[in-house]
Amino acid sequence: MAKVIKWTNKFSKEEGYVKGIVRAEGHFENTYDAAEAKTFSRACDVSRAMNTLEAIGECENNEFEVVEL
Repeated sequence: MAKVIKWTNKFSKEEGYVKGIVRAEGHFENTYDAAEAKTFSRACDVSRAMNTLEAIGECENNEFEVVEL
């Protein structure tokens, strides 16, 4: 089953999905439509993406969770 990463802003409570991660620029691209989100089929790939989000500092303002489509 395909998985996506859902984000929630800790302050505004705005929610969406991760469309892509631009590590070189230190941010992620978001979408509000789960169908447009980056999908993961392997646990190691989603784990790597979550680690990257933490490494670039996105966890300071956002909470991330993995959800199945």
